[in-house]
Amino acid sequence: MRFILNKLMTHEFTVEQLKLRLDRYLAEQLSQVSRSQIQRDIEGGYVEVNEQIITESKFVVRLNDKVIYKQPVSESADQHINPTKTPLKILYNNHGLIIIDKPAGMVVHPGAGFKGETLASALLYQFSTEGGKGIALVGEEHRPGIVHRLDKDTSGVILVAATQEMYEHLKDAFAERKVKKEYLALVSGKLEKPHGIIDTPMGKSKTDFRKQTTKNPQEPKPAVTEYKVLEYLTGISPAKAPADKVDNYTLILVKLHTGRTHQIRVHLASIGHPLMGDTLYGSKKTQLSGLSRQFLHAKKIEVQLPDKTWIEAESDLADDLKKVLENLNSKFVKQL
Repeated sequence: MRFILNKLMTHEFTVEQLKLRLDRYLAEQLSQVSRSQIQRDIEGGYVEVNEQIITESKFVVRLNDKVIYKQPVSESADQHINPTKTPLKILYNNHGLIIIDKPAGMVVHPGAGFKGETLASALLYQFSTEGGKGIALVGEEHRPGIVHRLDKDTSGVILVAATQEMYEHLKDAFAERKVKKEYLALVSGKLEKPHGIIDTPMGKSKTDFRKQTTKNPQEPKPAVTEYKVLEYLTGISPAKAPADKVDNYTLILVKLHTGRTHQIRVHLASIGHPLMGDTLYGSKKTQLSGLSRQFLHAKKIEVQLPDKTWIEAESDLADDLKKVLENLNSKFVKQL
């Protein structure tokens, strides 16, 4: 049963299975709604089970449970994307899986205040068939095939699903933390520990809508970031006179064990070592000659296909970041 009420489409169900995850149950009942959208709506408080609001997708529903899903109704005009003939560097395209090497400056999908060329619009042009089918029907309308994202100014590898089957598989893999991701980052200061794990919950800032934070966040969620020091570097900040003491920097390899928005940037800033070039979470100390964005590159990603085969893809460090390391006389840059 369903009806429209105050721009919400309400769906009511009685569970007939013995037990099943809530997000999976709703996805099976509503094939026209993507599982990722259902998960976001669950987290947003739009789903009730037996008259109790449930905010965890992994909640298990059981036989005869009463489920009410008040699905927000979006304006289709706001979600429409025009395909754009934007060049893409494709690292892998097989088995319904596409791996893209995203350049810095490319937005992954349209959002509030941005309607220009994006990875999503490029995917629609390159992977849609005649009649508008293909990747346009995978996932969400305004995020065709996209299962995760990179910040606009972060370069490197990103996974895209070319089929709905792969889309659901990848969403499960991310939810179950079965996707392995490695990043290269240059941070301010000298990290004393050669290896460390930052295990600090984070969420949206209550004072700045642009930011995530570890300090008294809204609805904090677990977040775990692991890092390994690759090289210590020194240089002179543009904010300092040449005669002043040189600054210290640390080149690190970062592994994500969770996937929160801005996680690497927030976690490293929280321990006093923000990313170089990060204007949102950094300060004057994070300015560096020749660096016009945060020094963050998605270097490597590994994911298991439905047939249990592991696929791995790597991205060479972007030229602008290589140049920064060369200017700091990095010895490790030759290996990147």
